[in-house]
Order: sequence, then C-alpha cells, then structure tokens
Amino acid sequence: MIKKLILAVFVVSLVTQAKLSQGENLTFRNSEWGMTKDQVTASESSLDPVSVNGQSITYKTQILGKNVELLYLFSQNKLIGTAYKLDDNYLNSNHFLNTYKRFKTALTRKYGQPQNEDTTWTDNTFKNVSLKRGLALSLGHTEYLSKWETPQTMIKLSLKEENYHVHCLIEYWSKKYTYMPEETSKEDILDPF
Repeated sequence: MIKKLILAVFVVSLVTQAKLSQGENLTFRNSEWGMTKDQVTASESSLDPVSVNGQSITYKTQILGKNVELLYLFSQNKLIGTAYKLDDNYLNSNHFLNTYKRFKTALTRKYGQPQNEDTTWTDNTFKNVSLKRGLALSLGHTEYLSKWETPQTMIKLSLKEENYHVHCLIEYWSKKYTYMPEETSKEDILDPF
C-alpha cells in the first residue's frame, strides 16, 4: 500500500513538473516561438481559424472586451510573430484612442513601463486641441507607438491611420526566430523568368 502511495506521489510530481516547465517557455497565449502551424493550431483548440495560408493563421477573438483578429505569422513553418489587430469600427475616432490607452494600460501592467513611447505629429493643426486628437488621428496627422521587450520577445503597440482606416495593432516578435526567406529552388535561380 505504501509503495503504491509513493508511486502515485512520484507520478503526480513528474506530471506537475512537466506542466510547469511547459508553461515557462510560453511566449504568447499557449504558444512558443518556433512552433509549427500544426502545433499552434492545436494550442488554439477553442478557436476555429478564419484563414490559413503559407505564412499565417488568422482567428477572430476578443481581448479586453474588444473584437480583434488574432494573427500567427510563420517563416519556414516556424512561429516568428503574432498580432492582435483591432476589428472594431468606430464613427468617433476618439474611441480608437481610448482603446489604445486601454491596451497600453494592460500591457504596462504585464510588462512594466514601455521602453519607448512616441507620439508623432505629421501635421500640427490639432496638436494643442485635446478634443480633436481623434480627428487628428483619423486624418493621419498623428501616430502613437509604445514598445516593450522581454528576454524572448519584442512587443509593439501602435495606433495610426493608413489608407483612410485607423489601425490599432499589438505585435509580438520573436528575438530568436526572425524572418527567414523561404528556400529557393534551383529552377528559380537558373530561370527567374
């Protein structure tokens, strides 16, 4: 009886150590940098992909009560980056600023103060009119950027106007696995046309 109890305690401790060490390597949600597309898909088992192509997997989900596209980016079938792209449309662009501030607060709670913060003004028309900051954003007069780093990951929160759309994006990039050009076949080198 005592041997069975000791064996049971030993097995439970092994399983617990395996789960704890597994969690130490997680870099984004339930994934680790360098995972394959199949491994990432398995880690997101509660979500169905919206699209899957050679270099990305896209899901729809929510963070902090906001609709987002969840993107996993791959190079040579290794996870190199991820992103949350705000998928809400606002008539009042001040709501984008409020969402940016909310995301920034959450990221600051998790990773500490940003290592870099920048507000860039390309047109100063509304720079000193705080009630017009949303309008300035929607016109492309200003952009917001905050950056954090962990030992394995670079994190960037950005808010800007591009092609008449305001984009709020949280990006996570691996420091170890950067973009690796796909292997080129001999035929492509010999006859590029």
